[in-house]
This record gives sequence, C-alpha cells and structure tokens, in this order.
Amino acid sequence: MKKLLSVLLCLSFLLTAVACKKETPQEPETPSVYATYDDVVAEFIKLLTAKQSGEELEALNTEDMDERETAIAEALYGIADFYEKKPDLIQRLGYGYKDMDGNGVSELFLLTDSSIIYAIFTLSDGKPILLVSSCDISTSYCKFAGGDRFFLTRDSVTDHIEEANYYTFRIEGDHLVYDLAYGAIYDQENKTVLEYFQTVDGNRVTIDKETFEELYWEYERTTTATFTGPSCKLSEPYIHFPFRESIDTAALPVADFSSYDAILSTCKAMNTQIEEYKQRDWISGKYDNLFSFQSETDFAYYSYLLYTGVASNDYKIGYDLIDLNGDGQDELVLLFEDFRIRAIFTQKEGVPVLLNFLSLHIGTFDCWLDDQGLIRIERGDNDLLGFDTYELTQNGDLHLKSSILMTEHGRYLTRDGKTEKISREEYLELYDDYYCYAEYFDSNEYTREVSDLTYTPLTQPTEDLVQSATAKVWSTHDDREETTGKYGAHSTTYMTFENVTDTQMDVSFKYEFTYYYPDPDHVSTVPGINYTLPDTTESFLKVTARKENGVFVFDENGIKGRIEFGQDYQWLIIEQSTDERFHVGPYCFREHDSSTIIS
Repeated sequence: MKKLLSVLLCLSFLLTAVACKKETPQEPETPSVYATYDDVVAEFIKLLTAKQSGEELEALNTEDMDERETAIAEALYGIADFYEKKPDLIQRLGYGYKDMDGNGVSELFLLTDSSIIYAIFTLSDGKPILLVSSCDISTSYCKFAGGDRFFLTRDSVTDHIEEANYYTFRIEGDHLVYDLAYGAIYDQENKTVLEYFQTVDGNRVTIDKETFEELYWEYERTTTATFTGPSCKLSEPYIHFPFRESIDTAALPVADFSSYDAILSTCKAMNTQIEEYKQRDWISGKYDNLFSFQSETDFAYYSYLLYTGVASNDYKIGYDLIDLNGDGQDELVLLFEDFRIRAIFTQKEGVPVLLNFLSLHIGTFDCWLDDQGLIRIERGDNDLLGFDTYELTQNGDLHLKSSILMTEHGRYLTRDGKTEKISREEYLELYDDYYCYAEYFDSNEYTREVSDLTYTPLTQPTEDLVQSATAKVWSTHDDREETTGKYGAHSTTYMTFENVTDTQMDVSFKYEFTYYYPDPDHVSTVPGINYTLPDTTESFLKVTARKENGVFVFDENGIKGRIEFGQDYQWLIIEQSTDERFHVGPYCFREHDSSTIIS
C-alpha cells in the first residue's frame, strides 16, 4: 500500500510540474525586420512610392533594430532621400538578382536603368545583409566592371581638401574582396595633389604619380563620360522596374538555352523579334522585354548573343557542331557566313555552357581558330589592344594560355595566372606568334582553311544567291608587305559575274597592287617620319566557271578552284595555282561599295 501511495505521489508531483511548465509564458522571438529579399524589395518600393506621391516619410527609427537591420534601413532611406527632389526619375529605378560569385546564392541589386548600383545585398545565415551602399552619386558611385568585378568610388571634401578613393572589388560569399584600393588627396584651393596612396593588406602607403596612373588606368577606361556601356550591360541582372508599366511575361517567347536545339531556336526567334539591332538600344534595355527568362543564366546568355551580333540583320548567323577539345562531345559554334565566330557553347553534365571570351574586357573582338585547335581572341577599343590564346580543356573549361596587352601605360604579358610588363621588342615577338598565318589571309579565312568548321545558315535565303551576286561587285583586301618586301604593300581583288546561265558563267577579276616609295621632293628632318608616294598597278583575269554537282568550278590560266555563293559574302576557293596573285586557300569577298562593272 505504501508503495502504491509513493507511486501516486510521484506521479502527482510530475503532472503538477508539467502543468506548471506549460503555464509559464515564453518570451516571443523578435521578428526580423528584413528576413528575406522580398522584405527588402517591399520596403524599397514602399519608400519610393511615398516619395513619388509627395508624401512625407516618417523619421528613420532604428532603435529596435540590430546592426544588420540598421544598415539595410539606412541604405533604403538613403536612396529615397536622394530621390526626394527627383520624383520623376524614380521610374528609372529597379531591382534584380544575380549570383556573382557562383556559390548558388543570388545577390540582390538595387540599381538604375543606366547600370548605376545603389545597393548590393547577399544572404548570410539565410538573412539579407548589406554589402555595398552608394546612395548619392555626387559623392560616390558603384558600377559593374565586367565579369564578376565592380568599381566603386567615394569622394569627400573637408576644408577644401578633397580625398578621392577608388576601389575594385568582387563578392565572395557574404563579404567583399578588394582587388585594389587606391586614391589621391587634392588641395582644391591651391589646385595641387598632396598625396597619392594605395591600401595594401589594410595599410595605407604613399605611391608615386606613375604608379597611381597605372592603377587608375583600368578604372578610368570604363568610367569616364558616362556610366553606361557594354561591360555594365553584360554584367547586370535582368532589372524589374516597379514604377513602370508591368509586362505580361507569360505572353512572351522564352529564351531557352537548355539544349543546342533550344539555343538555335532562340537565335531564330531573336532574329524574328528584333527587326534592327542597335547596341545603344541593347545597353538601354530596349530588348530585355522581348523574351521571358527562366533563370539568371538565360538572361546572361541572351545579352551576350545580342552584344556579339547574333540578332543582327546585317549578317546572317549560322552554326556548326564540332568537337574542339577531343572529349567526344560536340561544341556548338555560332558564326557568320564569313566564318567570324560569335559564340561557342560546350556541354557540362549535359547542360550547354557558354564560353565567355569577354570577361577580361568589353570592346570589339574577333574570334578565330588556329591549326592546333586553340581559340584566338583579338579585342580592343581606343585605349587597349589585347591578343588572347585560349585552350578548351577536356573537362570543358576555358584555359587562358597567354594574353598580350597594349595600353597607353605599357605592354603586358599574362601567362600562368601572372601578369608582367614587357618591352616593345618582346611584345612584337609575341604579336607575330599570335598571328600564325600568312599575311595574305584574314583570320576568318585561316579558320576556314585549317579547321573542320562549316557554315549552315539558321534562316534560308529568300532569293536566288547566284542571281543576287551577279548584280554586284565583290572585293577582298590583302596585305603583301612581307611576301613582296615592299613598304606598305597591299592588294585589292575585285570579282564580278557575267553571262550567267544554269550551267556556266564568266568570272572576271581585277587585281590592284599598291606599295609606297620615298618621295624625292620631300625629305623629312623628323626621325621616323617619311614622305612617300604610292605606286599602283592593275592586272586582269577572266575564267569560265562551269556547274558540276551543283558547284561552279574552273581550271584555267594556271589556277583551279571553285566559287561558293552566299547571302552576304562570296567565297573563292583556290585549290591549285601557279599565279602569284592567287595563293592556294579560301578568300572571302565582301560587297564592294561601287557598282562599277570590271572591264
């Protein structure tokens, strides 16, 4: 009996303890003000909507916020405050998402339609944190620098002493990594520079003017005059504009890059949707709302193809499938009819991946293949000339074997991940190695000669190619200085077609050869400057080409070859030759700007 009473008493005490525990109130967890990106975007839209309506904002109260929340709130209020007197410009503001460091977490950007970044957020422990805030472009601004890098400037003035700081950085996880941090201190009153400095390993050290200019060169090249440009557009995410008329994306065609067939279908659709491509319209985002995008990658690939001219109606885009790295899987090569390569996709785990040749620099570029299967890239603008050699590795990665660069500040070689300054003589030697083909060919002609690439147009011609070609004059231009040993030697060959029937045609060539010799009446006293006069000779050739197996071929006057007719270009393929004017190989003829028929 005592044992039973003991058990009952213990059970009674236990139930009482449990009951007391249930009745004890718990402190509620304080909800996070900015728990998700959606919360940040909602507050961004709320503040700017109030500003656009002319409402007065409540004073910013961060008393109950932690450090993370306070930083976000101050950044959002800073943007709204900057636009207090610019409510008509609020429609230019938007937001977008892009994974900048490839870690699977997309960053959130608050930015303008001209690619000025006001704030960058990422996630840390699942919650948004502020990485960069740049609310007032009169004292600071942040922008894309191509690839995964950014430029940031901050300017401050105290008692007529101005301090300008310049940064280049990238995002790694939940923090920033500064590649460069440098600047200058100016005395505005006396218009003098007091100090040039650089921050190295967290320590600020004084540097000389030459070092500062070399550091500043890359920054200055992309930030002068305007905040817009190809480097920004290729790096920025798809921008959602909450203050503009909404677009029904469900009614738009999908930009699909999930397979090679899908990529080709997307390229066709781009040519249909875009009647006339202009780069300035691409930079301003005019073409962004012609398609819907299922991922950040799809939008990035779409932008790349627009920039490289795939949607251009001036040139007909085509394609070929070819194994460039010998791994047994074909790459998809997009190219024009003249064999200028515009994009290459490889496959990783069955998914197409774009080889991005423009990550180092945005500007004009020329892509070609050499006889070793290496990918060569020439890139440049007014301030830079670069010549890169890439290898597509067995695992589908793009490996930079070497890069030579010429800028106004010097010449540089990048190899094995290291960059060093080189002499003019070293640069010229490397330059000669880069151009590994005969001077009377262009890079696109060399690509056709040494690679297995072919051209298949995405859209079939609507007119008879032969009849269209006969109404025009075609020409090709070649350098001849090395082969002739004469200064400035070059040639231009013109081609026309006459007496065309279903079975044969007459092909006429006019060959002009020009070189320069010293002007005897003008002797220069300045070293390196010489007065010259041109010497030009003309010669002619006519052959009859006969149609065999659907191709016009000829074998006369010491040359044997064929003619391939295209929509924008004509190809003359010389198979055998004893005529020094026509070396063996493929020649690409472009439409000449004169309608004069060769006699």
